[in-house]
Amino acid sequence: MEDAREIAINKLSELLKHPDDLTSKVGPLTRKLAKEKASIDAQLNTGVQSQLDHVQEGLETLTISSRNINRVKDNMRNIDKLCYDAQSMIHDFPRINMISQVHQNFVATQAKVQAFQELYQQLDDLEDAFAPMQNDIFSPHEALLHVHYHLFKLEEFRDQTMHQARDSPHDVIITLKTYFRRVDVLSDDFTQHLWLLARNLIPLVENGCGATIVKLIKIIECEEAADEKALAARQAQSNHQDLQGHKKWRLAEGNPRTIKSYRVEFYEQLHQSLRERFEEAFAPYKDSEDWQGALDSTDFIFNELELVYDQVVPKFPKKYKIFPYFVLEYHRHTYDLLNQMVQQDLDAGTILRLLRFVRDYYTTMSTRLGVTEELLEPQLLDGQEQSLVDDYLKLVRRKLVEWTSNLMQSESKDFVTRQDPPEMSPDGQFGLSGAVDLFQIINQQIDVAADANQGKLLYLVVNECHKVMKDSQVFWKKLLMSELQKQLEQPEDVPEGLVEYVMALANDQIKCSDFANDILMRVPPIVDANYKMQVEDKLSTAIDGYLQIAASAREALLEVTFADIKPVFADLFTSRWYEQPLIPSVIETLKDYCNDFQHLNKFIFDKLIHDMLDRFLMLYLEAMRHKNAKFHMETCLERIENDVRLSFNFFAKYTSVEEMEERFDVIEKVHTLLESNRRMIFVDYYTLRQAYPDVPLAFVENILSKRDDLDKSALKDIMEGIKAKAREYEPDANTPPTIFSRIKW
Repeated sequence: MEDAREIAINKLSELLKHPDDLTSKVGPLTRKLAKEKASIDAQLNTGVQSQLDHVQEGLETLTISSRNINRVKDNMRNIDKLCYDAQSMIHDFPRINMISQVHQNFVATQAKVQAFQELYQQLDDLEDAFAPMQNDIFSPHEALLHVHYHLFKLEEFRDQTMHQARDSPHDVIITLKTYFRRVDVLSDDFTQHLWLLARNLIPLVENGCGATIVKLIKIIECEEAADEKALAARQAQSNHQDLQGHKKWRLAEGNPRTIKSYRVEFYEQLHQSLRERFEEAFAPYKDSEDWQGALDSTDFIFNELELVYDQVVPKFPKKYKIFPYFVLEYHRHTYDLLNQMVQQDLDAGTILRLLRFVRDYYTTMSTRLGVTEELLEPQLLDGQEQSLVDDYLKLVRRKLVEWTSNLMQSESKDFVTRQDPPEMSPDGQFGLSGAVDLFQIINQQIDVAADANQGKLLYLVVNECHKVMKDSQVFWKKLLMSELQKQLEQPEDVPEGLVEYVMALANDQIKCSDFANDILMRVPPIVDANYKMQVEDKLSTAIDGYLQIAASAREALLEVTFADIKPVFADLFTSRWYEQPLIPSVIETLKDYCNDFQHLNKFIFDKLIHDMLDRFLMLYLEAMRHKNAKFHMETCLERIENDVRLSFNFFAKYTSVEEMEERFDVIEKVHTLLESNRRMIFVDYYTLRQAYPDVPLAFVENILSKRDDLDKSALKDIMEGIKAKAREYEPDANTPPTIFSRIKW
């Protein structure tokens, strides 16, 4: 009641939201609710009245039925009384009745004797008709129903005779059993033949013997009907024990038939035959533990079920539900096979094949046979696919770590000892075998996972491969930095050939990035949509990692190169520079290195030349700030021009003239600033500042202070003017940094 009251209040609060609603809405709402209540009451009254009418009709029917039963009982009693009274009305009725019984017994005895006389002849005829069918189940079975009919009659005759003679002396029983021995043998042979047919339903339809199956089912149905009749007689006997001694009760003798339960036995024989079919099909694979071969040989399951649906099902009554029976039998044997497999120590490939089989199995059952996964019980692998996935990932992880560790150990040894030069490809590029070997391993795992038709599994395998890629990148970066440090700090104590191996490593990393990019192109479209973004992110990260290692290798080559020539830059603009040209030796060294660098991937080589030019320009600019640097204006400008011309011509071999002019522009503008007179120096500084907004004032002051044509007072005046100009100039905040931002001041 409280709940109803609360609901009513909530409903009213929704209908009457404002005070004005009490005057404008209450009347219409009252009328509306009254109509609804009247309608509901009318419906309830009608429903209740209808139910009462049905109950009343049921009670009346029960009353009439009870009256009819009592009337039948009374009529039966009257009939029995009339029969009993009629006996006293007939003269000598007991004698007539006895003579009638004697006659009946005589006729029955005569029929029994005649049946015994004809028994062996009938058996001969039946055996002759049965023999061809018994010898070949694929032979025409036109006489099968004929043999069964007459054998059925002989069995009835045998059962009735043995039942009637159950109280006879033992020797009589033995004699009768001897007479009926051939019936027993033929009956057993015929029954075994029926079960042989039942065990070969599929071979029968394959050999065009569908009519034999129909006859088999007719025989089973006939025997089932006889069983039901016998069971009904026995049930009647047990329900009417009070009439057992009544001579006129027809069921007093009982039904002597032995219950055969042919339909139950038919299913049992079918079950045994299908079990033998599976054992025979998979025994060779189990013996050799070829589990993938076992899975590959399961096509017969779907082919035979299709045959059952098309050829066997139409020959059975619907109540047999023969197709669901076959489906579940095949499914349960498949379930048992897979359970045996998962108990074994399976390798990674077999686990994936098993997972793919389960997915394909359910798909094929649905598409080819129309059997959904929900109908197939028990579930294959008992729903433990995730456990298998985990086992597979452990195997993949262990194998990947094992293979890559061996690979890294071998390659790192070659990289450190450098006893032999690295491998060279036909196009003249140095390389290591690691890239190809590593991605052969990775692609193999990804391909196998993709074939398993498991979207999430493919993502998990890619994730494991990504970990291996990142681990290899970390390994190579540490090893590269370690060997570079040794080369720079103790060049005399390390083996030769680091440059060649660093080039090989750089080329390898570019190959790895290309291989990873190939995976990025082909995997996301086939991976589960829920993991597509994650796969793309991981593979993109791996590609970036390889490019970073390649960049680190390029930087290492740059460090080794300039480690040889950096001391020369310390002497630029010093007395030694004025005594003899120094840049030619630098260019010769760079030329030698660049000849070696021809074994690099073209992409890396171009980037290296770009970085080399940057480093050259930075060192040249830094040299102007050295403590011992002096600008003797009579000769330094010409020498700088010679240095620029020589270096420009060298780098122009590898870079376009337009780019070279753009890159050497900074030297050109600094050169202009150096040669500028006192009146024009502000203009030249402004030009430099416009092109290079990040040029430090300290750099300008430093190089101007080294000019021998400017005294301190003149320099002071110039710098005050330059600083004033610098304060007036506001560079664009979006201007990208220039070479001056990369120089350490």
